[in-house]
Amino acid sequence: MYGYVIPQKSTLSNQDFVLYRSFYCGICCQTGKLFGQVPRFTTNYDFTFLSALLHDAAKADIVIEEHGCVLNPKKKAVLQPNPLHERIAAANIILSYKKAEDGVRDGDGIKYDLARRVFSRPYKKACAAFPAIAEAVENGYKKIDEAESAKVKSLDRAADPFASMMAHLAEVIIGERIDDNLKGLCYNIGKFVYFADAIDDLDEDNRKKRYNPFIAALGEYKSRADFMDRNKSAVEFAVMSTYARAVDCFIRLRLTQSRSLLTNIVCEGLKAKAEELLGAKKKLRPPKI
Repeated sequence: MYGYVIPQKSTLSNQDFVLYRSFYCGICCQTGKLFGQVPRFTTNYDFTFLSALLHDAAKADIVIEEHGCVLNPKKKAVLQPNPLHERIAAANIILSYKKAEDGVRDGDGIKYDLARRVFSRPYKKACAAFPAIAEAVENGYKKIDEAESAKVKSLDRAADPFASMMAHLAEVIIGERIDDNLKGLCYNIGKFVYFADAIDDLDEDNRKKRYNPFIAALGEYKSRADFMDRNKSAVEFAVMSTYARAVDCFIRLRLTQSRSLLTNIVCEGLKAKAEELLGAKKKLRPPKI
């Protein structure tokens, strides 16, 4: 959905790379099975991380088999369908649709209107099959819209609705397997993504007169370079303190199946992405793993 929660590929072992790709391809295949072929293009890196995390936290069986697919006939490792993966795929469809709605409302171009139209039926199907997930996302977006409409000037208050939605979404997906550390991790990952997206969109938000939490909180905006130079310490503190809290929650989790992969993503990947964002002169290109 965003592409900010990714592995640090330079230190990722071959074994963990195969495992990561199996979760990615698993979401893609599960989405195709439940919602059709076109919605498979919503598969993204952030939900790949969430899938690996929640499968481990829930102690769900991970069955991996090699096979090809309609998008790529070359055989590769793919996580096989299971009830948890169904809920994750549905959550991804629902969030992707809501992001398309946001894009239409913000005037971000015809691609968002097209995406909203294409994903309308899969979205309704996902909502009907998993109403608790749909309710969590709907309530979360209402609070996000309220905060942005009020032009909240506090960075923490601005990020809280999206972060809270991600923590609650994890709870809805895995139920009683949730604990405070897992909720804390998902909250701070959500907060990190919200901040990262806002930093990435500084120029665009300013140009289109849209709400951006950093501009609202820190004031005058002439250019990205000028803004980041004048507010470097405040922006860096917001991002890196969120990263530190995510790591603190993560190291307290008792994970086994994907511990090495998840350690790479949370402890190394988030830090690398934060440094990339803080040093970027323009919007980042979509990553490729």
